[in-house]
Amino acid sequence: MTDSSADNSTGTPCRPEINYPCIWEYRVIGTDRQRLTEIIMSACEPAVPTIRDGNRSSQGRYCSVNATVEVSSEDMRLAIFARISNNPEIKLVI
Repeated sequence: MTDSSADNSTGTPCRPEINYPCIWEYRVIGTDRQRLTEIIMSACEPAVPTIRDGNRSSQGRYCSVNATVEVSSEDMRLAIFARISNNPEIKLVI
């Protein structure tokens, strides 16, 4: 990924240039680690993500997992993001 986020001549931020295929990471937050894994696996099909445990909230109510997957295009990256974030069991996707 090339960072071209510096201001252009108009003073507005630029989007970073992403070269595909690339490895992309999603951090997903919810309440049930097993369900997060199932949702992510389903959203990424047919690709198979690598999933690692993330953090747990201080009272144990929320947890996060990090999912890394190879995406072949921006459409694929955004589609996976949408499938994960549109699930009502997901609190946040970063």
